[in-house]
Parts: sequence; structure tokens; C-alpha cells
Amino acid sequence: MAPMPASLSTSTSRSARPASAQGGVRGPLRVAHRWIGLVLALPIAVQGLTGAVLALEPWLPAAGPAVSGAAAQPASAIVAAAEHATGPQARAQRYVPAEGGAPAQVQVRRPDGPPRTLLVDPGDLRVVGEASPAWAWLRGLHVQFSVPDWGGRSIGGWCGIALVLLLLSGIPIWWPRPGGWREAASVAWRARGVRFHRSLHGAAGIWTVAILLVLAATGVVLAFPRTSRGLLGLEGGGPPRAMRIAGPAAVTTPDLDRALALARAAAPGAHLRAAFLPATPGEAIRVFLLAEGGEGAASAIAVQVAPDAGRVLAVQDARRQPPADRAYRWMHDLHEGAGLGPLWRAASVIGGLALPLFAVTGPLLWWLRRRNRRRLDHVRAAALQRGA
Repeated sequence: MAPMPASLSTSTSRSARPASAQGGVRGPLRVAHRWIGLVLALPIAVQGLTGAVLALEPWLPAAGPAVSGAAAQPASAIVAAAEHATGPQARAQRYVPAEGGAPAQVQVRRPDGPPRTLLVDPGDLRVVGEASPAWAWLRGLHVQFSVPDWGGRSIGGWCGIALVLLLLSGIPIWWPRPGGWREAASVAWRARGVRFHRSLHGAAGIWTVAILLVLAATGVVLAFPRTSRGLLGLEGGGPPRAMRIAGPAAVTTPDLDRALALARAAAPGAHLRAAFLPATPGEAIRVFLLAEGGEGAASAIAVQVAPDAGRVLAVQDARRQPPADRAYRWMHDLHEGAGLGPLWRAASVIGGLALPLFAVTGPLLWWLRRRNRRRLDHVRAAALQRGA
């Protein structure tokens, strides 16, 4: 019989061993790991890549037209400029202050059209453009695969559960023999074929598994908010709904400047993030701020002010909420790369980028092994024919 080519024998020796030789439960784990990974490679890669880009967003330079640099006008003037540019009966819904050299953002809507987010120079009140929908589209792709009406959020949650199973099953599959730790945790850069991709897949996996378990588990919690909040004993979810009042203040034109001043006084040192204006008469102005040094939901402060800005109706400080509520907010922040400083954000980006890598190396390993197995079978069949 002719000798087996070395390239085939070295690349298939490990995969050709029976499950008993591979050690107890590793055989079934490999099968489950392989097929879950093959079926969900694409959606998990999409979630990882989009999540990495979204985590990078706070570090990216502000995009959009430059502003004049003149002294900023009051928020009410900026909002009025956006409403005037939109046309008759336009009504502002949300105000985001200018920061970092970027223009202010005002979401406006006319009764006969969809909402638009205009970019307004805070100095000379010129409308300098319209916000790109790219970030909203990217977030929709990450959270619900851009199919909200088809259960996209739940699909993302089940993909997160599958990712947790892949990560947990990958640990015993990767676990090296005594003395093989260094080799198992490093990439065989000089190798080729199956050996190279197996070492890359395993090394990248073990170095990122803890990060990815946190991101996947928190993603599952956020994908099923009613279930997860119910398990924590929490009601509702999302930003606080606008309170309503009656009387003369309910029909007064909203005084945004005064409302922002009251909100800042109610949360000293906090940083203004956005303000939502009343959608209907009688609704409160909702002002959202971040506590000093904070960057996520665990540091959020929501202040509700009467439409006439005569008084503060309610203050919801995330730092003073019950432990279960704070835990839920922390999970939100951890999933978005926030709350633990730049090192965690960088780790979140790396973890997100690792998922497309696994989505390539995993199926490629499966294909290479199948190809090598077919070649090996062909070599053996040819050798048997020659020896007959």
C-alpha cells in the first residue's frame, strides 16, 4: 500500500480519532458545537460586528458639518429655528445639545410626515444638515436584525443563548493536555490548513471567552426585557413615561430653557444629554442627564418638569433605585461597553470583532476537514486498487 501523504495524515489525525479517544463527553460536545456554529455563524457574526462598531461610537470623531464657533444660543431658540425650517405646524419632539464641536440635534415632525432630525448650528441658528440614519439602522440591525415586526428582538435573544452554549461547550473542547497550555493558547502562525485555523479558532476563543460570556449573557437579558425584569421583580421598563398635569399649566407653551435650568438644579453637576418636549398638551417636559463621571444607564437621571416650567414633578436617579433596578441597568451598560471605563469598552470591541473571526474559522475548519477526509478516502481507495 502506498504511504499516506503527510499533509493529509497531519491534518486529519486529530479529527479522525473516535470520540472515545477524544475523551468522554468531548465527542458529543464537538458535534453540538460544530452544528450550532455552522447554522448560526452568519447571524452571530452580524451581531458581533455591529456590536463592536456601536461600542466604538463614543470614540469616533463627530461626523457632520462644522459649526460657526459663535456663542451658543438658548435651547428654545435652537428648537424654534428647527421648527421654522421644517415648515408650518412643525413641532419639536426631542432636543440634543451641541457638544464636541458638533451641531445640536432637534427632532421635528409635521402632522403629514415622518420625524426628521435636523442639525442646527447653536451659534448662528442655521440648519446645517440632517442627521444620518446610519447609526439608527446599525442599532436596529444589531438589536433586532432590522425585522422588528418579525420577532427580530427575540431572534437576537435566542442567538445570544446559542452563543452562550457555544462558548461553554468550547472550553472543554479546547482544554489542553498537561503541558500543552502554551501551545493551546497561542496561534501556530507558521502552520497551514486545519492546524492553523484550529489554533487561531481556539486561541482567540480562550482569550475572549470571559468577555463574550458577559456580552452574550447581558444581551439575552436585554433581548427578553419582560422576562428578565420580571425575574428581578421589576415592573415596566425603558425611559419613564411623561407625567400629565391639568389646569392652566397644561395649555402653556413649553418653556424649554426654564425646564433645563430646573433640571440642572435638581441634579447638580449632571451633564445634559437630551430633552423630550410634550407630545400633547399637559405632558411634562422630560430631561435626561448623566451623573458626573457616568456614561451609561446606571448613571442616568430623568427629571420631569411641568410644561410651564413652574416646578419639578419628579426626579428619577438611577443611582438611588433599588438594587434589582441598578443591576438591570448595569447589565445594559456592560453590554454596550460602558460603565467600567475605557478598558472594558476596548475589551467589548475586541470581543465583538472575535465573533466574525469564529464565523469564518469555524466553518472553514469543518470544510477543510471534510475535504481532507475525502482526499484521504480517495488515496486509500486508490492504494487498495493497486494492491489488488
